[in-house]
Amino acid sequence: MELDLKKAQEFQLQFDRMEVDTIETAAKVRNFFKQDYPKLIRWAGVNGGYIKSPVMSDEPRSPSFGNRAEEKMDKRIYAQQTLASVGKAINVISDESRRILIGVYADNKDAWSMCEVLGCERSRYQQKKRKAENEFADAFETCCLWWKDLHVYK
Repeated sequence: MELDLKKAQEFQLQFDRMEVDTIETAAKVRNFFKQDYPKLIRWAGVNGGYIKSPVMSDEPRSPSFGNRAEEKMDKRIYAQQTLASVGKAINVISDESRRILIGVYADNKDAWSMCEVLGCERSRYQQKKRKAENEFADAFETCCLWWKDLHVYK
Protein backbone atom coordinates (compact mmCIF):
# COMPACT_ATOMS: atom_id res chain seq x y z
CA MET A 1 0.00 0.00 0.00
CA GLU A 2 1.34 3.37 -0.96
CA LEU A 3 0.74 6.28 1.38
CA ASP A 4 -0.86 9.50 0.19
CA LEU A 5 1.48 12.29 1.34
CA LYS A 6 -1.37 14.79 1.80
CA LYS A 7 -3.33 12.36 3.98
CA ALA A 8 -0.18 11.53 5.93
CA GLN A 9 0.39 15.24 6.66
CA GLU A 10 -3.26 15.64 7.74
CA PHE A 11 -2.79 12.66 10.03
CA GLN A 12 0.26 14.24 11.64
CA LEU A 13 -1.61 17.51 12.18
CA GLN A 14 -4.18 15.67 14.30
CA PHE A 15 -1.57 15.44 17.04
CA ASP A 16 -1.28 19.23 17.14
CA ARG A 17 -4.98 20.12 16.97
CA MET A 18 -6.65 17.67 19.30
CA GLU A 19 -6.16 17.53 23.01
CA VAL A 20 -7.73 14.52 24.67
CA ASP A 21 -9.56 14.92 27.95
CA THR A 22 -8.03 11.88 29.64
CA ILE A 23 -10.44 11.90 32.59
CA GLU A 24 -13.57 11.99 30.42
CA THR A 25 -12.09 9.51 27.93
CA ALA A 26 -11.39 7.08 30.79
CA ALA A 27 -14.99 7.52 31.97
CA LYS A 28 -16.25 6.77 28.47
CA VAL A 29 -14.13 3.59 28.31
CA ARG A 30 -15.47 2.51 31.73
CA ASN A 31 -18.99 3.05 30.42
CA PHE A 32 -18.16 0.95 27.35
CA PHE A 33 -16.93 -1.96 29.49
CA LYS A 34 -19.76 -1.72 32.01
CA GLN A 35 -22.69 -1.25 29.60
CA ASP A 36 -21.81 -1.91 25.96
CA TYR A 37 -19.39 -4.82 26.42
CA PRO A 38 -21.85 -7.09 28.33
CA LYS A 39 -24.53 -6.40 25.72
CA LEU A 40 -22.09 -7.25 22.91
CA ILE A 41 -21.28 -10.54 24.64
CA ARG A 42 -24.97 -11.43 24.86
CA TRP A 43 -25.65 -10.44 21.24
CA ALA A 44 -22.59 -12.34 19.99
CA GLY A 45 -23.52 -15.47 21.92
CA VAL A 46 -20.06 -15.88 23.47
CA ASN A 47 -18.79 -16.46 26.99
CA GLY A 48 -18.20 -13.60 29.42
CA GLY A 49 -14.41 -13.94 29.57
CA TYR A 50 -13.95 -12.78 26.02
CA ILE A 51 -11.22 -10.25 26.85
CA LYS A 52 -8.99 -13.04 28.15
CA SER A 53 -9.83 -15.81 25.71
CA PRO A 54 -11.70 -14.88 22.55
CA VAL A 55 -13.67 -18.05 21.79
CA MET A 56 -16.79 -17.82 19.71
CA SER A 57 -19.19 -20.54 18.83
CA ASP A 58 -20.75 -20.75 15.39
CA GLU A 59 -23.42 -23.00 16.83
CA PRO A 60 -26.80 -21.31 16.55
CA ARG A 61 -28.61 -20.88 19.86
CA SER A 62 -32.05 -21.07 18.31
CA PRO A 63 -33.41 -20.79 14.79
CA SER A 64 -34.47 -17.34 13.59
CA PHE A 65 -37.85 -17.04 11.92
CA GLY A 66 -39.71 -14.11 10.50
CA ASN A 67 -38.75 -10.98 8.62
CA ARG A 68 -36.14 -9.91 11.17
CA ALA A 69 -33.89 -12.96 10.77
CA GLU A 70 -31.36 -11.08 8.65
CA GLU A 71 -31.26 -8.17 11.12
CA LYS A 72 -30.65 -10.58 13.99
CA MET A 73 -27.83 -12.29 12.10
CA ASP A 74 -26.26 -8.92 11.26
CA LYS A 75 -26.46 -7.89 14.92
CA ARG A 76 -24.70 -11.09 15.96
CA ILE A 77 -21.99 -10.76 13.31
CA TYR A 78 -21.25 -7.13 14.15
CA ALA A 79 -21.21 -7.93 17.87
CA GLN A 80 -18.72 -10.74 17.26
CA GLN A 81 -16.54 -8.50 15.09
CA THR A 82 -16.66 -5.71 17.67
CA LEU A 83 -15.57 -8.16 20.38
CA ALA A 84 -12.74 -9.34 18.14
CA SER A 85 -11.70 -5.68 17.85
CA VAL A 86 -11.79 -5.35 21.65
CA GLY A 87 -9.42 -8.32 21.82
CA LYS A 88 -7.09 -6.78 19.24
CA ALA A 89 -7.07 -3.46 21.09
CA ILE A 90 -6.33 -5.18 24.41
CA ASN A 91 -3.43 -7.04 22.81
CA VAL A 92 -1.67 -3.92 21.49
CA ILE A 93 -1.65 -1.86 24.69
CA SER A 94 1.13 -2.07 27.29
CA ASP A 95 1.38 -5.18 29.46
CA GLU A 96 0.53 -3.29 32.64
CA SER A 97 -2.50 -1.66 31.03
CA ARG A 98 -3.65 -5.04 29.71
CA ARG A 99 -3.34 -6.53 33.22
CA ILE A 100 -5.38 -3.68 34.66
CA LEU A 101 -8.20 -3.88 32.11
CA ILE A 102 -8.43 -7.67 32.35
CA GLY A 103 -8.29 -7.53 36.15
CA VAL A 104 -11.00 -4.90 36.42
CA TYR A 105 -13.35 -5.72 33.54
CA ALA A 106 -12.91 -9.49 33.06
CA ASP A 107 -11.97 -10.70 36.55
CA ASN A 108 -14.06 -8.05 38.39
CA LYS A 109 -11.25 -7.27 40.83
CA ASP A 110 -11.77 -4.28 43.10
CA ALA A 111 -9.32 -1.39 43.47
CA TRP A 112 -7.63 -2.85 46.56
CA SER A 113 -6.99 -6.18 44.84
CA MET A 114 -5.54 -4.40 41.84
CA CYS A 115 -3.29 -2.34 44.13
CA GLU A 116 -1.92 -5.58 45.54
CA VAL A 117 -1.38 -7.04 42.06
CA LEU A 118 0.40 -3.90 40.86
CA GLY A 119 2.21 -3.19 44.14
CA CYS A 120 1.09 0.42 44.41
CA GLU A 121 -1.06 2.75 46.46
CA ARG A 122 -4.65 3.48 45.50
CA SER A 123 -3.95 6.98 44.13
CA ARG A 124 -1.19 5.62 41.88
CA TYR A 125 -3.47 2.77 40.81
CA GLN A 126 -6.14 5.28 39.75
CA GLN A 127 -3.56 7.01 37.53
CA LYS A 128 -2.48 3.70 36.02
CA LYS A 129 -6.09 2.67 35.41
CA ARG A 130 -6.86 5.97 33.68
CA LYS A 131 -3.75 5.48 31.52
CA ALA A 132 -4.88 1.94 30.65
CA GLU A 133 -8.36 3.15 29.70
CA ASN A 134 -6.89 5.88 27.49
CA GLU A 135 -4.53 3.40 25.83
CA PHE A 136 -7.54 1.21 25.10
CA ALA A 137 -9.42 4.17 23.56
CA ASP A 138 -6.41 4.87 21.29
CA ALA A 139 -6.12 1.26 20.16
CA PHE A 140 -9.85 0.58 19.81
CA GLU A 141 -10.35 3.62 17.58
CA THR A 142 -8.29 2.01 14.80
CA CYS A 143 -9.21 -1.62 15.54
CA CYS A 144 -12.96 -1.08 15.28
CA LEU A 145 -13.71 1.41 12.52
CA TRP A 146 -17.51 1.22 12.84
CA TRP A 147 -17.72 1.89 16.59
CA LYS A 148 -18.05 5.37 18.03
CA ASP A 149 -14.81 7.04 19.13
CA LEU A 150 -14.30 6.59 22.87
CA HIS A 151 -12.15 9.74 23.13
CA VAL A 152 -13.45 12.99 24.53
CA TYR A 153 -11.65 16.04 23.17
CA LYS A 154 -11.12 19.37 24.91
